[in-house]
Amino acid sequence: MSFGQQKYPQNDFRNPLDFPIILAGTFGELRTNHFHSGIDIKTKGVSGKKVYTAKEGYVSRIKISLWGYGKALYVTHPNGFTTVYGHLEKFSDKIEKYIKQKQYAKESFEVQVFPNRDELVIEKDEIIAYSGNSGGSTAPHLHFEIRDTKTEKIINPLLFGLEVPDNITPRFGGLRVTPIGKNAAVNQLPVAQDIHVEKINSHLYVSDEVEAIGKIGLQINTYDLLNHAANKNGVYSIDMTVNDTLVYHHDLETFAFDESKYINLLIDYEHYAKHYKKYQKTYIEPANRLSIYKTDKNKGFLNIKNEEHYRVEIIIKDFANNTTTIRVPIKGNKIITPIIEENLQTPYHINQNKYTVFKQGNSELRFPKNTFYKDVYLDYSVDKNMIHVHKPILPLNKSYTLTYFIDSLTATEKKYVYFAYKSGSHFNYVSTNKKDNKIYTNTKYLGDFYLKFDSIAPIIYKPSFYNKQNISNHKTLSIHIKDKETDIKNYYATIDGKWILMEYQPKKDRLFFDLSDLKATQQQHTFKLKVQDVLGNSKTYEASFYK
Repeated sequence: MSFGQQKYPQNDFRNPLDFPIILAGTFGELRTNHFHSGIDIKTKGVSGKKVYTAKEGYVSRIKISLWGYGKALYVTHPNGFTTVYGHLEKFSDKIEKYIKQKQYAKESFEVQVFPNRDELVIEKDEIIAYSGNSGGSTAPHLHFEIRDTKTEKIINPLLFGLEVPDNITPRFGGLRVTPIGKNAAVNQLPVAQDIHVEKINSHLYVSDEVEAIGKIGLQINTYDLLNHAANKNGVYSIDMTVNDTLVYHHDLETFAFDESKYINLLIDYEHYAKHYKKYQKTYIEPANRLSIYKTDKNKGFLNIKNEEHYRVEIIIKDFANNTTTIRVPIKGNKIITPIIEENLQTPYHINQNKYTVFKQGNSELRFPKNTFYKDVYLDYSVDKNMIHVHKPILPLNKSYTLTYFIDSLTATEKKYVYFAYKSGSHFNYVSTNKKDNKIYTNTKYLGDFYLKFDSIAPIIYKPSFYNKQNISNHKTLSIHIKDKETDIKNYYATIDGKWILMEYQPKKDRLFFDLSDLKATQQQHTFKLKVQDVLGNSKTYEASFYK
């Protein structure tokens, strides 16, 4: 039992599935712009596995969304905790009936409701749902969380005694040492250096000796493997000692949702943006507000003095306490060649603590106070219909506003104009607002934005029936929708003039309707579907069928 487990009840929560837990993702794992807030439990590669409540309680929240957790269920328990079940295929019959009434009342597939504590009471070992692949999931699995009901802080579910076999040590993927500030250097250079590391055995690595001077920080790439799975998961804790004294520690016992964005200060964000490899810092940036740390007064930074020797060890542990150690010998060595600092100044300087506005051509940028985690110089330019806002190598704390004044556009162009963000060779629609003679967007992305135009209606294709077909033996009615330029904004489907609940699976561009919900006495029916994109372009499909 780990120290953290002593704080939490060990026998209150059961495995939410009826077979042993194999993880596809661990708690606190490093994801894009956030930490993973639960554990991902494998469901043998398929959807439809029974999901049990981890403990008796009541359903306190049901959320159905196109992305994120997809179909998600929240159960509040009498012991002060709430469990969350995400990416579900469907709910149990009683919950399905309850939420379907809410969907029909709102005439919307996407809903969020908060039932009263006596509306959906859940008994011990009750089946509450079936596992799936809904929302932003990329493969069938169950996303499972445990939260403190009062604070809503997320807690590592493994701290509650759930059994996950693991006798594999964490894997080491790379070591970088970076100089911090003026007159600091690593191996005589003022920029971060990749350090060669030799593997001694499965749990011990030793690096080449590092020569350094001044203030430096160490970064490590690591992941964990668990029994019976090939997934590269996150580790539980990282320690760093210098001459046998602990100077840095972080562990993934618990965190709050509003902390999650600081993952971009835990990792070397610029290196990740350029090379798609995440290095975790064993030091704390000044703006980092994560609560996962314990460090000395220097916050993990090392101050290297000339001719002195330092025995650094980085100790990586997974939740099962399997340990990997990296030994890094460091020698203080003064700089032989004077460092010439590179001048990266531009006319567009942002003081982190001030509201800042820049204008160029027909564009305008507005940065609220603390948009960035530190003072920065931006590379900002406009070329015809393209606005370049720096390279996407800086993490943002909050959104800024990009505005483009469209006075010179024709009335038709104004109707169909939108922002697109260029990612590689692809252009992705950016949520675009229009007001007076301008368009604007609030974004946390840096990079190249383009003015594009979309006057093309969505397409409706591959219906599961043809006009006037008898579909008495069909269980569902399905059809596909897609917008090639931007995004689908909404859809509205009716049978015989009455709204029907069509479930939307955007990953498959598919809508489907459960024909058992069709309550009608006549045999001939008229199906009608209207689809609209974000620019207001619309398409209508109509056909009849017999049932």
